[in-house]
Amino acid sequence: MKHFMLLLFLFGISLPAFSQDEKKHPLLTDNFFLEAGVFIPAKNIKLGADGDFPDDDFDFGEEFDLNDNQATAFVNLEWRWNKKWRLTVETFSLNNAAKATLDSTLVFDDVTFEKGSNVRGGFDFALYRVFVGRTISSGQKHSLGVGLGVHALNVGAFIEGEIKSSNPDLDGEFQKRRVSALIPLPNIGGWYHWAPNEKWGFIARVDWFGISIDQYSGGLWNFAPGMRYQIGKNFGLGIDYRILLINAKVSQPNWEGKFNMDFSGPAVTFHGNF
Repeated sequence: MKHFMLLLFLFGISLPAFSQDEKKHPLLTDNFFLEAGVFIPAKNIKLGADGDFPDDDFDFGEEFDLNDNQATAFVNLEWRWNKKWRLTVETFSLNNAAKATLDSTLVFDDVTFEKGSNVRGGFDFALYRVFVGRTISSGQKHSLGVGLGVHALNVGAFIEGEIKSSNPDLDGEFQKRRVSALIPLPNIGGWYHWAPNEKWGFIARVDWFGISIDQYSGGLWNFAPGMRYQIGKNFGLGIDYRILLINAKVSQPNWEGKFNMDFSGPAVTFHGNF
């Protein structure tokens, strides 16, 4: 019995010492985390540009065959100015354009492009995400936090081409219409980091918005699960699967309409930490 109690005593002393010596993954400790990578999303783009807000938006992705995966660069910077608080800034952009013969009549920004019109159309999209978060739980292998942020969306779309019209005065006339808007969408969000050892780390992040403000109303979901592998002390590699779902109504002088945009696909990252 004495020997058993002695073993328990020694084990109780040695276990904390072992945990304290175990190294944490940089995800849980370093003050700066800079990521650069390639995002390869599939896209679903639907837009409307008139004052009536039709039930069926014009499907840019299907009509102009823009839904194929497209590689784009992105950058993400995280700064932890103390143990509890952090600032995250992220950006990426996409643009596509193609020619098509319209399968149905389209009214876009008060111009009617009738079925059979030969047109060129496209969109451009840029996202700027700023997020301030606070850690609410942390340990040797995990970090959990919540915060507030904003997704600033720069969205634009255009259609141009010769109109096919029953009106002889308009038939064959070249028209171009473009709409654009810079839309700030505030959001709440959270993250969870789990690192079983100093080499492997797993992350999950979610942002949400669903209210009406001023000239905008709509919703946003942003999911980003992924994993990180630490190659050296100050650099490593990672892979994510990102899902961004956005819908909004816009009421501005240069765009009276609405849009639905979905982006989803893998992202390969390279990071530096210190």
